[in-house]
Amino acid sequence: MSKILSSRSEPIQGRARLQRDKILKETCSLLKTVGLSELTTILVAKKLNISVGTLYHYFPNKHAILFALSDLWLENIMQAMDNISSEDIEKMQLKPFVSLTVESLLEAYKANTFLLPIVPVMATTPELKSIYDTYLNTVHGLFMGVFERLTIAVSDDAALHLPVIIHQICHTILFNLSGDTASDTRSIADLKYLLLTLLERERLSF
Repeated sequence: MSKILSSRSEPIQGRARLQRDKILKETCSLLKTVGLSELTTILVAKKLNISVGTLYHYFPNKHAILFALSDLWLENIMQAMDNISSEDIEKMQLKPFVSLTVESLLEAYKANTFLLPIVPVMATTPELKSIYDTYLNTVHGLFMGVFERLTIAVSDDAALHLPVIIHQICHTILFNLSGDTASDTRSIADLKYLLLTLLERERLSF
């Protein structure tokens, strides 16, 4: 990782970790309200009622904060994917597999809603391209491995395309959940149905 994007030495005291977490959460909140172009370290420090010097003790610049947030999102999704991969997938029917996948990802999105504003920023910020590419390649690779265990998408074209489209569909729907229980429940049910349909089509194509 470039020094300009790395955070300062990882704080070890509880109070220091708490302050670092506050900086990260406030930055995400500001991304949602003012956007990337208006986000500055001065504004983050002002919102937290700390000096810019104190903020720089943890992060040398704005993009270092954004990189740390991106890394947190990557860890969050990797945990969900690991939960999926750790199951005895080879013995699963498609319907329970789809439920496992959607519920695991849903839990990751709901447990870390404060991180959601960083995702579109990752996709459009040159300084974050490396971690965004890592995020996509890792998720797509894990999906590819899971589908192979399900004997789905064994052809070269499907093996490359299916993980990408499945991830895009899951992210689009889960990212845009409204918070309304009835509406979200229907969206999640629709997501499961859509994934099941796609996977059944790929399996039948062989």
